[in-house]
Amino acid sequence: MENIVIMICSDSEWKVVIETLGQQNPQKSKNYGDWFINEKPSNENRQVIWFHGGWGKIASSGSTQYAIDKWHPELIINIGTCGGFRKKVKKYQVVLVEETIVYDLIDRIGESGKSIRDYRTTIGLDWLKNEQINQLQRAKMATADQDLDPKQLKELNTKYGVVVGDWESGGIAWVANRNNIKLLILRGVSDVVTKKGNSVYVIDETIFKKGVKKVMAKLIPLVNEFVVTFS
Repeated sequence: MENIVIMICSDSEWKVVIETLGQQNPQKSKNYGDWFINEKPSNENRQVIWFHGGWGKIASSGSTQYAIDKWHPELIINIGTCGGFRKKVKKYQVVLVEETIVYDLIDRIGESGKSIRDYRTTIGLDWLKNEQINQLQRAKMATADQDLDPKQLKELNTKYGVVVGDWESGGIAWVANRNNIKLLILRGVSDVVTKKGNSVYVIDETIFKKGVKKVMAKLIPLVNEFVVTFS
């Protein structure tokens, strides 16, 4: 039996998954969030586990290793939201992450920037044959334990080529790479940040929740279809 783990990070994203897939009684993991085996769509040779790993680099890194040790997956898929850079991506657009840069590592001893280089992860996607997913914009993801700072956008894009940002992809990618596990990260742009700021930051969190629902409405059927044909 081949296992695929679909990891969800934030509580709001997981809530949409539960509601969409009609899971009333997911199982509890020992140290992280809930999980369940999705029976539909079906493939008799494949088991698809949906797992709420938790938000931020710490929880996402730990839960990725937990998922690898518990289920020994052939593939990990991470889906969720991200912030987008204005004029680089569009709101509600889904991107295929090809590289992650953990940019909130600051060296004050030794060589400046070494830590960022050490944790920078290229995601190998040569195995990916799905035409629909391969047509998505490939993107470099900036990861930090903070929302995107409007004052940093230009520097991040110029220095690293990133066009989206989140709290978890860098940790997930690094752990999966260390374990030599195939990884697919698909993130939808729930909000766009400009040098002047982001309306989600200052107006109302309900705007973000609306974005979560729109993004997850694209991602859930996309991965459900993909896991049936993955080989």
